[in-house]
Amino acid sequence: MLKIEYSPQALEDLKKLSEYLTSNWDELVSNSILKKIIGDVRTLERFPLLGADLGKFINLPTDYRFLYSEKNYIFYHLEFDRVRIVRILNEKQDYVQHLFGSSK
Repeated sequence: MLKIEYSPQALEDLKKLSEYLTSNWDELVSNSILKKIIGDVRTLERFPLLGADLGKFINLPTDYRFLYSEKNYIFYHLEFDRVRIVRILNEKQDYVQHLFGSSK
């Protein structure tokens, strides 16, 4: 089983998501959604290829993969002994801009 490692930016994404959900709904909703997202991330420990290959969806070569969870994309890549969670972005965000600094 691989280890999960979050980048500092992915942790910041989770923090901002929690703040947004809590301020627009409530803490119960926020906790429920975050629990689902983190549960989906933990699934990658056993099934690291579960997510789709991002390179098949965009015009940029990349080793990123992604899962969709609770209206958010979980972007990650595989390293030797771990799954590195790079970003967790809402479906309405321009993920190509956030990941690569260029638009679609």
